[in-house]
Amino acid sequence: MDVIICGGGDIGGSAAEVLAAAGDAVTIIESDDHRASDLADNLDVAIVHGSGSTADTLRAAGVAHADAVIATTATDEVNLVISAVAHALGAASTMARVDHSGLLRDASLDYAGIFGGGRLFSPDRALARSMAARIRHPEASAIEHFGGGIEMQQFEVAQGASACGKKLMDISMPPGTRLAALTREDRTRLPTGDTRVLAGDLVLLAAEQDAMQNACDLLGTGSFGRRRIAIHGSGPAAIWLCRMLGPAAFDVRLFEPCRERAEYIAEQLEHVTVLCSDPARPEVFDEEHLEQIDAFVSTGTDEQNLLACGHAARMGVPQVMPVLRRGEFAPLLERLGIGESFSPRVAAVREITRFLRSTSFERMGEFVGGSLLLARCPLGKNSPLAKGMLKDVHIQPPVVIAAAERHDGTAFVPGPDTQLEAGRRVMAIADPDDEAHLRTLLDAGGST
Repeated sequence: MDVIICGGGDIGGSAAEVLAAAGDAVTIIESDDHRASDLADNLDVAIVHGSGSTADTLRAAGVAHADAVIATTATDEVNLVISAVAHALGAASTMARVDHSGLLRDASLDYAGIFGGGRLFSPDRALARSMAARIRHPEASAIEHFGGGIEMQQFEVAQGASACGKKLMDISMPPGTRLAALTREDRTRLPTGDTRVLAGDLVLLAAEQDAMQNACDLLGTGSFGRRRIAIHGSGPAAIWLCRMLGPAAFDVRLFEPCRERAEYIAEQLEHVTVLCSDPARPEVFDEEHLEQIDAFVSTGTDEQNLLACGHAARMGVPQVMPVLRRGEFAPLLERLGIGESFSPRVAAVREITRFLRSTSFERMGEFVGGSLLLARCPLGKNSPLAKGMLKDVHIQPPVVIAAAERHDGTAFVPGPDTQLEAGRRVMAIADPDDEAHLRTLLDAGGST
């Protein structure tokens, strides 16, 4: 792909490095001479000096023939202007970084549509999405990145659940939910209408967030998923994370040492318990009995995060998640007993890469112990899934459509009466050995 990146800072430079390594032709527009020189010395990319918000600079970078223009400067308004100008000059697609949450959450105004119809992304929201997926279930990350509002949970069907002993075709699954996989006696399979659900089955459920609890109730799990989460810090990533962890599934406590800031956050997040204290201090950790929580997230400075998460790991918290912005701290993780960290830069680059690959068949990877393949692509017009309701399409070997895309780019979980639309992306689950069948079924690579 021919990709133009406007802004060669931490995110833009990292994205350019990843894309160039993957074989994409990358041009960076950078106004800072020193930074431009450094990028030219270290990356195999073309460099254009100037401002990406001006038509002359974009033309010099080859905007008319670009597959995508990605605006990653530190200023929201500049990125939106770049997106609009690039679209007007013929770029096939655009993506703009925005850090102000109002540009992403205002349902009354389509900022992306106003500025050229491209995609908006936030490094903080991308970071929060990665952490939310890890908190819910390690396998959930790929589907949650497909679109906001979709989540995945894996749990055991309870004895006496109303769904026990019934075939899936006879179970009235709540709208917006899909039983995506079932594991019994260490064998994972994709369910069909004839699959009978039994107590003790380990099921993987894809659901829209407001429908997850109803499906859990049907399968007898009650308040499954209401885990206890402590979050240190109240920056944008922490606020996004709180919004993603809804009250039905999570008991969230957020710690903010500044009283004024804590009071403001409490007004904004009614379902979150906000405490004006610092859990990095051992006495606060002990007073709040944080050793009993399920996950501890720290979003402050790197030093604060290592200190707080190191103490949480020593106290036996099962899931410890520090945000690290500087790579030089990574070697300390193992010494502190911490398994992984999260980076806004890495999350943003991953979001950019997914956006660029969204027009073709993308293998998201194997999961559930390698027994299932998760993939996504635009649905081709010759796919049988675009010609009738899902319940009327005979699919053999079985494939599960876990999520699909609406016109506005949001995602939903399709039901049996859904007819999918050609050209819109779908997320599908199949046996890894059936990848060729899956590509044929989706008409992957076909016209849309």
